[in-house]
Amino acid sequence: MAIRNPFRNNKVKETDDLGFGTRITGDRDRLIAKDGSYNVLRVGNWSWSPYQDLVEMPWSKFFLVVIAYFVASNLFFAVLLNLVGIDCLSGVKHGTWLENFQQAWFFSVQTFTTVGYGSISPSCISTNFVAAAIALFGLMSAALATGLLFVRFSKPTSQLVFSKNAIITPYQGGLSFQFRVANKRNSRLINLDVKLTMSWVDTNPDGTRQRRFSRLKLERDKVVMLPLNWNIVHPIDEESPFWERTPADLQEMNVEVIVLIEAFDESFSQIIFANGSYCDEEILYGVKWKPMYHADPSGSGKTVLELGLIDEVVSIG
Repeated sequence: MAIRNPFRNNKVKETDDLGFGTRITGDRDRLIAKDGSYNVLRVGNWSWSPYQDLVEMPWSKFFLVVIAYFVASNLFFAVLLNLVGIDCLSGVKHGTWLENFQQAWFFSVQTFTTVGYGSISPSCISTNFVAAAIALFGLMSAALATGLLFVRFSKPTSQLVFSKNAIITPYQGGLSFQFRVANKRNSRLINLDVKLTMSWVDTNPDGTRQRRFSRLKLERDKVVMLPLNWNIVHPIDEESPFWERTPADLQEMNVEVIVLIEAFDESFSQIIFANGSYCDEEILYGVKWKPMYHADPSGSGKTVLELGLIDEVVSIG
């Protein structure tokens, strides 16, 4: 089905290509995943960066990698000790091959971690060299793990939470496109700046399809602080890409609204970023936001922000 140009009679300026180009025109192709990452799969001659991967991977995966590295390293040295000769380790109680290997592995662990209980010790020049290699490798590994842990803990990360859906709702006698965000942490975010860009697929006069982009004007694109939630509002006027567009129109255009938020985190004294996006099927109609905050009923004088209500909407009328 050919897609008509939805902005041919509007004053919308097609600007702000976000780096995705104009050739991604497949049905339901999403540019930004729900977690804010680029919806791009890199194949071919890509570059692997172990340091970056270890810093950015989830904590659960990071600890699994550390444990696997620790076990595998000591398994290697245990095999090496058995090849050199288990008889060159004094204190080993000779038994089956598995029992000897187990004792060699625990000797490697004790040397690797510099615990050194002393129950087993090298007695030959060959095992002394292996023990020295284990100690050096263990010290370097500990330094590497300590550095990675520090970087992961000190890395500024955004804990901004986006509403699951956006809404089109009445606003100042007309309509508006809205979504909302809140800070999950108690840290103070200041000088927040938000940019919204609408992406859609258009069909050119020659029949070729092309992705286009347009920056959306906001009621307020900056706030000084974010103590509560922030309703981000794009008024729908004659210059808006949403002007007189039905849900069927937005689906036909394969619309995606891309969000970029920049803020300064006082805890880290660094700028943080948060990405998100809303596709046409994630836009609700005929609803408004349920309030997220209220006065503390206990009379403490504080304002209660209920983060669990960020997705809650109520019907209009």
